[in-house]
Amino acid sequence: MLRRHLGLRTVKTGLAVALALFFVTLRGSPAPIFAGIGAIVAMSRTLKDAVRACLTQLAGITCGVGIACLFLAVFPDFKFFLVGVGIILVILCCNALKLDFAVPLSCIVFVSVCMMDPESDYLLYGVNRLLDTSVGLVTALAVNVGIKPYNNRARISNMLTHIQQLFPGYLDTRVLRRQYPDLGALHQKLRTLDGELSVFEKQPPPSLSHRRAQREARRDDAAYLRGCQQLLSKMTDELSALCNMDSSPPPSPENCARLAALGLSIPENVYEAGKCEEADVTVLNFHLKNLLDAYGFLSDLNQPV
Repeated sequence: MLRRHLGLRTVKTGLAVALALFFVTLRGSPAPIFAGIGAIVAMSRTLKDAVRACLTQLAGITCGVGIACLFLAVFPDFKFFLVGVGIILVILCCNALKLDFAVPLSCIVFVSVCMMDPESDYLLYGVNRLLDTSVGLVTALAVNVGIKPYNNRARISNMLTHIQQLFPGYLDTRVLRRQYPDLGALHQKLRTLDGELSVFEKQPPPSLSHRRAQREARRDDAAYLRGCQQLLSKMTDELSALCNMDSSPPPSPENCARLAALGLSIPENVYEAGKCEEADVTVLNFHLKNLLDAYGFLSDLNQPV
């Protein structure tokens, strides 16, 4: 089923491309498509990612065109197999200049120049491409920062709540029904949450005024969200410990009461011990208590935005 949600970043990307194409046509660009490509590339979720994308484009174009012009000056009537040698030179030059991130684009630009009509002006092509791409990059950065920068704070809070709400079901399966749940989906959601937190930590303050105070507030908020994530990780570790037990001991009355407070139905035979030792009962209730404690702490900490 196709997604029908029209996100703000989608709208901003379309606006940035349209503006970039408009600006480069004003100067009579022979290849305005590069302005559109630059605008698309720079429309990242965070300013840090956008700046890195811009540096990749500028460095890649500059290195690719520069090396291609030198290559064609030395080998004006080159054979195609020499392009492979040129690619090696491009990669070595990028590595030497600490521009490893720009290697793929530099190679693409190098091949593009080598495959041009021999009568073409390679240097003019490079300058035009660099100018047009720069217009697209700058336009996208302005649109991305100026129009409600991306903020996934509410998404993270909702993810924290959603993942926390999975635990009563897992506990019902493992502790009360004495079965072993599949934790694969839980671990995947935790990895997704970690990625969203990394994005949030790289986001700039929402406005340019009072930037220092807002930067400190963002840092404190990121630390708070990381604390909530750590509680989820602790709960997951305790749940994994329960699932690694070979036996299914009964929970204590105190832990049963806490499970009931989560809305779980306690079976009548819950206190009947199966094939387990007293030490198993102690271990299960130790991990279960730790999990429920962390669950309670997270419930107090994670306040919806």
